[in-house]
Amino acid sequence: MTQRIIRCTNRHLDRMLEYISVHNPAGEHHIGYFGVTPEDIRQSVLMLNLRYDRGFRLALEGNHIVGAMGMDFDREIGRTWLYGPIVTSENWDATADALYAAVGKVIPPEISEQEMFIDSLNERCRNFATRHAFVGHGSLAIYFITPDRLAKLPAAAADEWDDRLAGQFVSLHEQLFPRSNYTLNYMLAERDKGATLLTLSDGDQLTGYFFGRAEQESGEAYVDLVGVNPNYRRQGLGRRMMLAGLAQLRGLPGLRQVNLTVDSDNYGAMQLYDSLGFMKERDMAAFRKTTG
Repeated sequence: MTQRIIRCTNRHLDRMLEYISVHNPAGEHHIGYFGVTPEDIRQSVLMLNLRYDRGFRLALEGNHIVGAMGMDFDREIGRTWLYGPIVTSENWDATADALYAAVGKVIPPEISEQEMFIDSLNERCRNFATRHAFVGHGSLAIYFITPDRLAKLPAAAADEWDDRLAGQFVSLHEQLFPRSNYTLNYMLAERDKGATLLTLSDGDQLTGYFFGRAEQESGEAYVDLVGVNPNYRRQGLGRRMMLAGLAQLRGLPGLRQVNLTVDSDNYGAMQLYDSLGFMKERDMAAFRKTTG
């Protein structure tokens, strides 16, 4: 059957979201940026910097969607994130390649890096990444905790954001998470919209920080960053930051769960999350490609 690659317009949005919601929960199709539930997937697409009707493409056979792929980008760090490909066509490789070619035309020329984030069971996307010269950028695990488990955790004290820490924060953050897409400017902008940004200090010295967000529409919350100054490790600051941040996130009305992502070789962090009552949802793999 003849296949067409089209732009996702307003009239295609609900069909695309339904298609992604049906297939993305399965490990063999899963793209980490979307989430799993229909509410989370819708929110993920609608909150992108680049609107879906510019950044997403669909593969159609007749009137049926057999593939979807999109992207978002950040000029400040020069990176784009590939939301897909999710493909159910029998000709998987050709469909995925056609979607990628169509999406690639929207990526600004100054963007020099592309990233994929897929389930470790998603072998076809792994092969796609290799075929298109992406290289592995680490294995990660997705953890979550439910409100009943959150309710059993004690609270801990931490400090609200203080602008006087900005210089130290940027330096420590770059040391702990080099070239992270979570810049201080982004975190402060999200904080103004209700996100949680907490710090710990020893006198005038920044010793740790926590950044997390909650999305009322999906009932999902996220622990995005927990950082501890290397000079203050093994003093329980990571646990304290987690307890302080989770105490704020668990107050979200209608909260369904809190999620976080951790490097699979960060055994200390995973032990901490296990001890707090988090459960592992799935294993993930990240890939990056430098262009130009």
